Amino acid sequence: MPNQSINSQHVLAIDSPYYNQVITLKKDFYSIGRHSNNTIVIHSENLSRKHATLVKQYELKNSDHYFTLFDGDNKGSKSTNGIWVNGVQCTERILKHGDIICFGNDVKATYYIINSDSNSLSEQGIPHSSSPTISVSFSRLQQAPLIDYRQTQIIDLPLLNSSTSNEGQLASLVELSPNPILELDWHRNLKYLNAAARLQFPDLITLAQKHPLLHHLVDEYQHPNGNLLIQELQIDQQVFEQHIHYLPERQSIRIYLFDITQRKRAEEILHYQAFYDQLTSLPNRSLFHEHLSLALANAQRGQYSLAVLMLDLDGFKTINDVFGHSVGDQSLKLFAQRLQSQLRAGDLLSRWGGDEFTLLIPRINKTDEPAKIAQRILKSLSHPFQLNHQECYLKTSIGVAIYPQDGEEAETLIKNADAALYRTKQQGRNHFQFYLPSMTFETSERFQLETLLHQAISRQELQLHYQPQINIRTGKIQGMEALIRWQHPKLGLVSPSKFIPIAEETGLILAIDEWVLRTACQQNQAWQKAGLTPVKVAVNLSARQFQQPHLPKLVEQILQETQLEHHFLEIEVTETALVKNIELARQNLTQLRKMGVQVAMDDFGTGYSSLSYLKEFPFSTLKIDSAFVKNITENSQETGIISAIMMLGKVLNLRVIVEGVETQEQMKLLKQLQCEEMQGYFFSHPLTIQESTHLLLTNK
Repeated sequence: MPNQSINSQHVLAIDSPYYNQVITLKKDFYSIGRHSNNTIVIHSENLSRKHATLVKQYELKNSDHYFTLFDGDNKGSKSTNGIWVNGVQCTERILKHGDIICFGNDVKATYYIINSDSNSLSEQGIPHSSSPTISVSFSRLQQAPLIDYRQTQIIDLPLLNSSTSNEGQLASLVELSPNPILELDWHRNLKYLNAAARLQFPDLITLAQKHPLLHHLVDEYQHPNGNLLIQELQIDQQVFEQHIHYLPERQSIRIYLFDITQRKRAEEILHYQAFYDQLTSLPNRSLFHEHLSLALANAQRGQYSLAVLMLDLDGFKTINDVFGHSVGDQSLKLFAQRLQSQLRAGDLLSRWGGDEFTLLIPRINKTDEPAKIAQRILKSLSHPFQLNHQECYLKTSIGVAIYPQDGEEAETLIKNADAALYRTKQQGRNHFQFYLPSMTFETSERFQLETLLHQAISRQELQLHYQPQINIRTGKIQGMEALIRWQHPKLGLVSPSKFIPIAEETGLILAIDEWVLRTACQQNQAWQKAGLTPVKVAVNLSARQFQQPHLPKLVEQILQETQLEHHFLEIEVTETALVKNIELARQNLTQLRKMGVQVAMDDFGTGYSSLSYLKEFPFSTLKIDSAFVKNITENSQETGIISAIMMLGKVLNLRVIVEGVETQEQMKLLKQLQCEEMQGYFFSHPLTIQESTHLLLTNK
C-alpha cells in the first residue's frame, strides 16, 4: 500500500481531444463519465454514462490516504470500453504517482502525487476563454520533429534561465500540465517553459523571438494590469488558442496554449454542412441567399444589373423510377458538374433543393448575357452523360429574372425566376424564359385554383355535362360522353383546361376520376330506371389513373354500387395514358374488357404508335380526333386519312366515332366517307343533366 506524506496533494490531469483539465482530488468519492450528473464529466462518446469511480481510502496506522480506481459505477455496473492503467486493463487499481489511465479510446489521464509544501499555483490559475478572439495565422519557420506531445511524459529538464526568476520554479501543477505554458520578460526574452512547451516546440529556444509563437504579441502598455488577450494561432496543420496574460507587477508575459485543432476541424465540418450541399458540393440555399443579398447591395451601389436563373432537371423522376435513386443522385452530380463547367468566374451555382438549381450572375454588362449563358448551358447538355453504363441525355428548363426590373429584393427575384421556370415547363421544357409581369398573375391564379380545387369535391361544385354521340344513319343517340365542369360560386364556370393540369400535378386527379366515374354510372342508371332508352356512357380517365393496379377493382366496385350493367360503361384512354407503363395499361384494359366494359382509343391518329396499339390493346372503339375534321372540306389529305381509318375500323370490327363535327358540310362529307357515328357542336354542345334528360326523352 502506498506510503504518502500527510501534506501531499493528489492530482488528476485529464487530456481529451476536446479540452484538458487538472483536478485536485479533495473529495472522498468521484464518479467519472459522460453523464452530466457525474462528479467529473468528460464529454466523449467512447465513455460510458458512468464509466469509473475514484474512492479515497485511508491508512489504518496514520491519516495518510490514497485513491483506488474502480471500473464502472458504485453499484457494480461495468463500463462498455473498460479502463486501462499503464497499458493494462483492470477493474480495480490502487493508483500510484505517474500512473497513466485510459478511459475508452480517446481520453487519457495522469495521476500525480505532489508535495503541497512546494511553491505552487492551484487549478484556479488556469485561464478561461472569456475575452474576444483575434485570429492570427503563421507557417512554422523551421521544421520540427514530429512529437506526440499528448502522451504524458515526465522529463528531467532544467528550467530555462531559472536564475532570472526571482520566485524560482513555477508550480508543479504548471510544470506537469499537458498544455504548453511559457513566460517572457518585458523584452520578449524567455524566462520559463514547462515540459509540454519544450516537447511541443523544441525549436522555441533556438528561434526565440523569431518563433511564430512570439510574433504579434501586443505591447504591454496597451493592456492594463491583469488584462487577458486571446487569439488563434496556426502553426503548420495545428491550430492553437493562445491565452496571453500581461503581468506588470512581474514585468512578464505569461502564455498558455490550448490545441484546438479538432475543434476547428469540427467547426469547419459544421460550416460546410450548414452552407454546402452534401451530394453535389455546391453552395446550398442559405449560402446562395447570402451571396445574392451581397450582390444586390453591390449592384444597387454601382447601379448595374444582375440576373438570377432558376434551373430544373427535366425528367428527373423518370431517372429515379427507371434506374433507382443511387443513379438519380449520380445524375444530379453530373448535371451540376456540367453546369459548373459553363459558368464564368464570379458566377455562383447552387443546389436549391431536389432537382432544382439556382444561378447568380452578379453583374450584367450587356442585356443579352443571361440569354447567352442559358443557351450555352442548353447546348452543353446536347452531349450525352454516362449513367448506369449507358448513354443518357439530361435536359433542363430555365427561368430568368433580372435586377432591378424584375425585382429589387432577393425573395422577389427568386420568386419571379421560378415563375419564369414554370412557364418554360408549360411550353415544352428544354428551353428558357425571361420573367414577365403577367406570369405573377398566372402563378397567383394557379395557387388560388389549387386551394379551391381541394374543396370543390366536398362542396359539390363539380358537375358533369353530357355530349351525345349520334348515329347519323338512324338519327338515334348511341352514347353520352361525360365531360367534367367546375362551377365555382365566385369564379363562375372554370375551364377544364385550367384546373385539370393542376389536378394532375397535385394528385387530386385520382379523386376527381373516381368521382366522375361514379357520378356518370349513377346518372346512366337513373336514366334507365326512368324508362329512357339505354345508352352507353363514356368516361375519360387520366393517365395517372391507368397506372393504378387496382383500377379494374375500382370500376367493378362502382358498377356494383350503382347497379349499372358493365356494357353500358365505356372508358376512354389516350396514347399518353398507355405509354407511361404499357404492361400495366395492357393488364388493366384486358381485365376491363373481360368484365364487359367497353374501351375506346381517344384522339386516334395523333400519336406516334397508334396503329401498333390496335394490335396490342383490346379496344372496342376508335375515336377520330377533331384535328382531322377541322379542315376536312379544304384538305384532301385529311379526307384520305379519315377514309383509311374507317376502313381499318371495319376490318378490325371496331366501332368508329368522329369527334369535333361543327358544320353541316363536314357532316355531309363524313357521311360520304361511310362515317356513321359522330359527335360535335353541330349536333349538340355539352348539356346539363336536365338538358341531357330532355334530349334522351325526345330521342326515343
